Amino acid sequence: MKSFGLIMLVAAFGMTATLHAQIGPVDPLMQTPPDQTGTQDSVIKASTIDEQLEKKAYNAGVEFMQAGDFENAMSKFDEAIGYKPDYVEAYVNRANIKWQQGDIESAIEDFRQAISIEATADAYFGLGQCYYKDNKRDSAMASYTESLALDPMHAQASYYRGGLYFEQGEYEKAVSDYDKAIAADPLYAYAYNDRGSAKRQLEKYMEAAADYQKACSLDSNSVFMYNNWGSALRHAGEYDKAVAVYTKAIGKDSRNHLAYNLRGLAYYEMAQYERAIADFDTCLRLNASYAYAYLNRGCAHYKLFEYDKAVADGNRAVELMPHNPAAYLNRGNFREMARDAEGACQDWSKAAELGNGKAKHYSSMQCTKIERRENH
Repeated sequence: MKSFGLIMLVAAFGMTATLHAQIGPVDPLMQTPPDQTGTQDSVIKASTIDEQLEKKAYNAGVEFMQAGDFENAMSKFDEAIGYKPDYVEAYVNRANIKWQQGDIESAIEDFRQAISIEATADAYFGLGQCYYKDNKRDSAMASYTESLALDPMHAQASYYRGGLYFEQGEYEKAVSDYDKAIAADPLYAYAYNDRGSAKRQLEKYMEAAADYQKACSLDSNSVFMYNNWGSALRHAGEYDKAVAVYTKAIGKDSRNHLAYNLRGLAYYEMAQYERAIADFDTCLRLNASYAYAYLNRGCAHYKLFEYDKAVADGNRAVELMPHNPAAYLNRGNFREMARDAEGACQDWSKAAELGNGKAKHYSSMQCTKIERRENH
């Protein structure tokens, strides 16, 4: 029995990195050098004492912050601000700590206070991070833009603004900002990775693969970057190369279920269905709830005319993804070949109901054929 069903393989990958970097502490101020003029003041002014104390407290706060001792760092920045209420760097670092601890509202207040004293690129960037974490995307975009107006070479501001453009589907603008981030910091692995993801959305697969490869050379332990690299090659039709890259990812983390699923997809595209099934099996041993691997394994069984196994995998995929149109569309194809015409039509109709335009047309065409066949 011939089927005209559209088999849809599904992979989950390519997300941009989100808030991977912490806002670093502002560098401590240099201690005031001793007076070399030979002038001997007989009286030390109180303001000089305060200046020495504020710098001492601030520098101690930076040391605590770099050591991860945020409680003592906060105390020292409070002390520095007590001596000098317009201490911009102290406000920024105190805000950094509050941001990392999830106290977003208070961090925003400190960043705004710092900006009111002296607008700096770091303060606006930190404010943008707060807005991003608070899901206020428009405010985050405006803050990153202010940061870049003050310092066009602020790598992180460019990177995170690029991420916002990516989220909005403005991939050309995202690429432009990732370009700027890389120009400011040529070793910025995440910027290469995410530029690759934007290029992949633009269907520039080999350019994307080159960016992912560079990202992997800079951060060889990030398995997701290898997965992205392999997927760009797979979309470009370079299946052998894709398998080799996925195999590298598995070598770095043999328990990464996504790498097995993705390599299985590459084998599927090469019509090596038994190998594909073996990888989908391993993926599911590592993560029995990974729905896409069931769906993909069902497609491989379908290609091997193992329709009952395909239906069983389709059932599990639908159970785990009850709102995914691809799950119903594929299970409908499996059911048709298993001679369950009624079930096939139900699945195709459900896929159409969930918004799959192709499924709507296919459901109308195939179910009409099936109905005619059953009546005759």
